[in-house]
Amino acid sequence: MEIRLMKRSNLRLWITLAVMACVVFAGGSAFAQNAQGLAAVGAPHPANGYPRWYLDKNGLQLGQCLDTTNPADPCVLGIVAGSPAPNVLPNPAAALSFLGNFPNEFFYWRTTADISGIGGTAGNRARLVISTQGGFGGPNLTPADGAAAIGVFARHRLRVLPGGLVPGATYTFTGPLGTMSLVADATGSINSTSDQGCIPTPGAVPPPCNFAAVLTTTNAGPFLTWDPAVAPLPAAGFIGEGLIAHSITGSPAGNNFFRVSGPNVGGPGVNVVETNQFVNVVGKIYVRPATSTTLTSTPNPSVFGQAVTLSATVRGPVGDPLVPTGTVTFKDGATTLAAVALVNGSASLVTSALGAGAHSLTASYSGSLEFAVSTSAVVTQTVNKGQTTTTLTSTPNPSTAGQAVTLSTTVTAVAPAVGVPTGSVTFMDGATPLATVALVNGNASLVTSALTTGNHSLTAVYGGSANFLTSTSPAVNQVVNSQTTTSLTAPPNPSVIGQAVTLTAVVSPVAPGTGVPTGTVTFRDGAAVLGTVTLVNGSASLVTSTLAVGSHSLTAAYSGGGNFLASTSAIVIHTVNPGSTSTTLASTPNPSAVGQAVTLNATVSAVAPAVGVPTGTVTFRDGATVLATATLVNGSASISISTLAVGTHPLTAAYGGNATFAASTSAVVNQVVNAPAAAATSTSLTSTPNPSTTGQAVTLSATVTSAAGVPTGTVTFRDGATALATVTLVNGSASFSTTALAVGSHPLTAAYNGNATFAASTSAVVTQVVNNPAAGTDTVRITRNELRVGTGELRIEGTNTQIPGGGFAPSVTIHDGAAVGTSCPGAVIGTTSAAGGTWQFRQVTPFRPTTVCVQSAGGGVASGAVTQK
Repeated sequence: MEIRLMKRSNLRLWITLAVMACVVFAGGSAFAQNAQGLAAVGAPHPANGYPRWYLDKNGLQLGQCLDTTNPADPCVLGIVAGSPAPNVLPNPAAALSFLGNFPNEFFYWRTTADISGIGGTAGNRARLVISTQGGFGGPNLTPADGAAAIGVFARHRLRVLPGGLVPGATYTFTGPLGTMSLVADATGSINSTSDQGCIPTPGAVPPPCNFAAVLTTTNAGPFLTWDPAVAPLPAAGFIGEGLIAHSITGSPAGNNFFRVSGPNVGGPGVNVVETNQFVNVVGKIYVRPATSTTLTSTPNPSVFGQAVTLSATVRGPVGDPLVPTGTVTFKDGATTLAAVALVNGSASLVTSALGAGAHSLTASYSGSLEFAVSTSAVVTQTVNKGQTTTTLTSTPNPSTAGQAVTLSTTVTAVAPAVGVPTGSVTFMDGATPLATVALVNGNASLVTSALTTGNHSLTAVYGGSANFLTSTSPAVNQVVNSQTTTSLTAPPNPSVIGQAVTLTAVVSPVAPGTGVPTGTVTFRDGAAVLGTVTLVNGSASLVTSTLAVGSHSLTAAYSGGGNFLASTSAIVIHTVNPGSTSTTLASTPNPSAVGQAVTLNATVSAVAPAVGVPTGTVTFRDGATVLATATLVNGSASISISTLAVGTHPLTAAYGGNATFAASTSAVVNQVVNAPAAAATSTSLTSTPNPSTTGQAVTLSATVTSAAGVPTGTVTFRDGATALATVTLVNGSASFSTTALAVGSHPLTAAYNGNATFAASTSAVVTQVVNNPAAGTDTVRITRNELRVGTGELRIEGTNTQIPGGGFAPSVTIHDGAAVGTSCPGAVIGTTSAAGGTWQFRQVTPFRPTTVCVQSAGGGVASGAVTQK
């Protein structure tokens, strides 16, 4: 048989040994207990009908196979190429082959036989157990090899229940382990345990416990192992099952049978019970092949509550055709997460229960009948805290000062994080904390009535927890309004019409509201709006002088604004009385003439503090006599009267008053009426022809006009200061014809001399030019013609020739503009003397002529452009 050994160096050692087991017993009632002490049995081999493998209670797999002659070859199930025929078996007594890393180490194995039915009655059945264990020894033992390096390799036990044997009789036991004698006790029972083994002696050759006997057979049979549940337990330092691979070899005593000799051992008269010879078994017992377990976690890192998939893969040795089965236990440190069955060598677990932090995850393969246990390397799974989102609502919003406001927040995990955050939420008003409240199922709420008037930027700040990160809600603008009260005053009260009345409203918050209200106040007179005024520091004023006479129900209505609610004042009854007036009277003209129209003008004014323009009528009186009644227009009324007689008249104007203004009477105005005066006149004069010639008749015509009628009397015509004639007016006109005017210019006037009815008046001067008709005209020449721009002085110089047959003309006249034919039609600028034939004209004039025309008294004309300097 081959032994496959896994040591701490992870190197394998194969040793070929022969195995024997008991299958048939003689003596009638004895029979084989082939599977005694086995934990599991595999399926039968199709070639020989025996199980392919067994599993003992310590988890060691006992596998059978046919072996090759080379002890270093692995033993595999079935017949392999190069193996000997089934009836050709290796000699277990031959020298053992060890790999170089195990020098001087050796292995032993003893089988187990179980004989039932010993004793005289069916109820008293003895059982003989020869327990087979394996061990190793040699100079390379380590503390892991067992206490004091002692290996116990075999143990047999005889157990017969009371009444099964003859009390006090001696029974001889002969078997593969040798011969021993036992005495039944007073109850007819035997309970004896004997150990077989050796204490290895380093360097001893051959080892003291080596087996020599070998039985030959071609049949393979089951292995029988010690049942550790049956007392006595293994001796101290036992290093058998579960620690090393072990196998069964032949008998150290050379016996291939088992015999019990003693009185009635097989029942009354049966003194010998024995087995047939042991069956030689060629096979192996081996430690399950090592496995490797790998573990992955996805995703990694993850966030709290996120599903993490743990995937474990279990693999056997390279080239092993079997796929590991069994279960994988996933652990977080020492905490078991779950055990999952392998499917095709893999198992996975999805968990979302990992808390935030680092987790040392492992996957432990439980092993199976074919494969050994193994544990993966630690995979550090990092679970980050989950992101959160915090929402906040406030109800009611808006609210009023002092009103309870409920702040409600919900904290939720942000995918891929999953779960209900725990911890607390701090409710903030701007930077001021209001309160900290513990979350319940992800929710927290706060009821507060302490919010002051105004706008509050409220937030909910989640403080985070072991598994969730902090988060802050978006700000909620909580509007806290304040109830208000509005008061109104309206001094002076009472007032008079037109008097300025100041309406003052004061808007104040109602406790617990605070602050200074803003917005506007609308002042009303009943339903009529007087005006809307913006509050300044909580106050608003309106000055009005439009209140009519009477009683007024005044109110001030605050419209609300910012965080302050609307309110209206109580009604203020304001009384407006009629205003006093003052009436003044003026008469024009004063004094006047009899029959002359006299205008009487009355002005009625409001007397402060009354304001306004009185309306109604004014009665004009001359003493007690009513002259007329006139309606006021814009506070004034007037009449015109021409019937006042000569003398002094005490005139008054009496304002009759109205609903708004009281009556008043002017002071007396004494109007003086005189006797009639002369009427003003206006006199005009014309001369025809003009110019004229010497001796030619010139007609002077005067017209006198007056607004008072057609003047009568006389008009005196003058040439300068010389009276030419006095003529009586006819229908306001008078004329005079003369041929006595000398050559030259004559300043003619007509003076109306006046009379008792019409006043005197004089006409404007008319310049009459008289030429010499016999001599013809002279010639005028302009020698200098310039305008001083800076001073406006016009300088014109020239000469003129003598008038044919008559000498030099006495003067020249300067006109604006150019000559037209033989005349100068433009406006006269001035006249200068031309005696002696030369002349010059210098005069500052408003005219700015560009051309001048010079007209000589001798008839000559010249014109020329003016040079500006």
